[in-house]
Amino acid sequence: MLQKVPMDLVSILKKDPLPKELAFPVAEYQKRVAATQNLMRAQGIDFLIISMTPNLGYLTGYDTTMPSGYTIGILGQSGNVRLHASELEAPCALLFSTIEEIDVFYWYDADDTSTQLCGILRDLGADGKRIGLEMDNPETFASGALDTRTYRRMQELLPKAEFVDATHLVLDVRSVKSAGELDKMRQAAKWTLQGLLASIDACALGRTDNEVVAEGYYAMVKAGSELMSIDPMCVVGPRTAYMPHIPYRRHKLNQGDTVYLEYTGTFDRYNAPGMRSAVIGKPSDGVRRLSDAALETLDLLFANIKPGRTGDDVAQIAKKALAKAPEGTFFHGGYGYSIGMGHQPTWTEAAHYIAEGSETLLKPGMCFHLPLCAWVPGDKYGIGFSESITVTETGCEILGPGDRRELAVR
Repeated sequence: MLQKVPMDLVSILKKDPLPKELAFPVAEYQKRVAATQNLMRAQGIDFLIISMTPNLGYLTGYDTTMPSGYTIGILGQSGNVRLHASELEAPCALLFSTIEEIDVFYWYDADDTSTQLCGILRDLGADGKRIGLEMDNPETFASGALDTRTYRRMQELLPKAEFVDATHLVLDVRSVKSAGELDKMRQAAKWTLQGLLASIDACALGRTDNEVVAEGYYAMVKAGSELMSIDPMCVVGPRTAYMPHIPYRRHKLNQGDTVYLEYTGTFDRYNAPGMRSAVIGKPSDGVRRLSDAALETLDLLFANIKPGRTGDDVAQIAKKALAKAPEGTFFHGGYGYSIGMGHQPTWTEAAHYIAEGSETLLKPGMCFHLPLCAWVPGDKYGIGFSESITVTETGCEILGPGDRRELAVR
């Protein structure tokens, strides 16, 4: 009978490693880790447990096609991030990240990862210390909060430790982008537009939403875009009354149908989403009015996003144009949300909003997607237009080319 003896995969790969594929120079990751450690010291946190994969990627470069799997980073007030992950994730860390210390568990023997994690922390002297945990999902669609089982086990096996909520610690460091990050997002925005325009060109009577998406997806990936944080979104016809998260599903385009598209290109996990809309044949008066109101609202956002203003300040101005939309229009209320690095299931970075009541203070280097999608449920149509922007010293910059930001008549 064959006995299962796990190989020490990490040691084998380290003997003859492939060249690392880092998105940024090592110095940039070191700067990010140092900024996080400064914030840890300011908040009296001795050890930070990083359970959100995008945060781990931000600090080290780590990337994977399985961001929802159990992968934990451990960061003290000095040194680099240490990883606790399965043997299948260790190669991702060795190839894409600055991580050198990896504690492996084996995928098919992962019955009690939390006990192993507590042993690592105990060896590091964490019992009796203040440990920061990412306890919450910072945004509606995000994931990565430390699981309850691990938290309860840590309380049991590290009885002297104090556990505190550090959900926003790394996110606060991430909120202002470096010049290198902005370059990644500008490239992602170019790919976004290529995909959107390819899909608009594919819109024609009798074609399906699947065919429309396929052309856009192909254009983005062929141009260089990578694994996407959210699959391309496409809603057509009367289904646009249920926007924007209705999946495409083999629906044919008919005369008078509106087509809603929302995509992002992805460059080293950096996103820059965009929306465009089309109509098959002559648009109705309502569709035209809704499109005009959304586009005018975007123009107001571009003109009024400035450092020092709050999300509420800008929203109060932008809503004046959206008030021109047809009666019965539904708008979700968010004129902007923060973006940057993202892993599945979302490209949203954190809960920073441009919306009524938002106290988010706009700073140079912050980045937002401005999602002007609106729909008229009673009349069964909807549209969407958007751009991704960064706040500058004097206003804002549209990250992409911004081409063909109008209702496309097909």
